[in-house]
Amino acid sequence: MSGIFAAMGVETAVLSRRFRVFALAALIGAALVVLTVAFLAFAAYLALLSQIAPWQAALAVAGGALVVGAILLLVAVKALTRATEQIEVAVKTNTLVRAAPIAARLATGNPRLVMGLAAAAAAVLALLRALSAKPKAEGET
Repeated sequence: MSGIFAAMGVETAVLSRRFRVFALAALIGAALVVLTVAFLAFAAYLALLSQIAPWQAALAVAGGALVVGAILLLVAVKALTRATEQIEVAVKTNTLVRAAPIAARLATGNPRLVMGLAAAAAAVLALLRALSAKPKAEGET
């Protein structure tokens, strides 16, 4: 697989190091967020204890956490779906843009022809993307 990335000009060693740093930072950040939310939920529970019975306070805090969690999951699913579509388009575009000039250079020895073919390929690709784009619903960004 790294041979494919190398042919496309992607340095996998650099990506691997960056991903490890990102993963560690994301893990630490996620742990701190979970700890913060736990303390906020406990503080809400203690505040409700002075107003209602302990079992009602616990249910109220758990219900609030459930609602917030469900909303966050819906947002995450929508973002993941949108990101997946964008990644597919980006991979197809990147492969085509990188492969077209190389193929043209191999097929011909003329650099001017290569530039013209690359421009034509980019124009065709843009046209295909515009034609295959899904119409957005009203109010969607």
